[in-house]
Amino acid sequence: MDRLVPIFDSDALPIGILVLIVLEATVLFLWQRRNPSSALGSPNTARIVSFLGAGGSLVAAMIFHRRPDPSPEAFALAMLAALVIHLWHITVLLRR
Repeated sequence: MDRLVPIFDSDALPIGILVLIVLEATVLFLWQRRNPSSALGSPNTARIVSFLGAGGSLVAAMIFHRRPDPSPEAFALAMLAALVIHLWHITVLLRR
């Protein structure tokens, strides 16, 4: 367990999560292009971007907060982005 402490104390974990979010978005977009008639067809692009964007903004806020010299402005901006994208996601879901 002690070997995990440096990983949790560094930015490796949140940056890895951001990379996974980008990879997930890429795979979903490619899936949409190849299978437009599937359940993840082309009309769901806004739903995918809004869902993953809100999560990515929260992870970015965590990175700004965890810095040795935290940036309150960048943290606040990332949290505001997460809120705006989350509200956009709700409107996308309500339009269905």
